[in-house]
Amino acid sequence: MNTILFIKAAPLVPRPLGLVTVDMDINAERLMIIDRNTGEVINNTIRSSTSVVKLLVAISYTTSNRLLVGILDDSLVYDCKFVDGVMAEIVDANTVNMSQ
Repeated sequence: MNTILFIKAAPLVPRPLGLVTVDMDINAERLMIIDRNTGEVINNTIRSSTSVVKLLVAISYTTSNRLLVGILDDSLVYDCKFVDGVMAEIVDANTVNMSQ
């Protein structure tokens, strides 16, 4: 007895997320993203080899400007810089290009 199997690929379901892209200063070593309403640190990361950093955040940050995004210098030579009221860009997590 022969069995025939039909294999069908499942459709790719979109997964919306927020994308924050920051072009960091060459003198900054650290990037922080903070929820403005709660003070929660969403991300605290060291700068990559390139100056452009891309981070995924929750979808809720794409509809409100609740993010504080800042760059810091770990050696304390330069002043930190923060931007208030940042809104993340809505992207599909399955297809977003995260390369810097």
